[in-house]
Amino acid sequence: MDEYREIVSDVLTTAGGAQAWIEMNLSGYLSKRCTGCGTDEDAVALAPALQWLEEHASACTARP
Repeated sequence: MDEYREIVSDVLTTAGGAQAWIEMNLSGYLSKRCTGCGTDEDAVALAPALQWLEEHASACTARP
């Protein structure tokens, strides 16, 4: 069973038409997600994760 995660950022459309966002689980751990390239990685802190989100959304050309 997957753990519960809640989206804690805007959901941005990537250059390839996919979606990317930042999630947080019930323990407060952050994850970076993208439906295009399949990214599902831990994030250390919110500010760097939001920077990744902005940069990744404009650069990721993978299609969902």
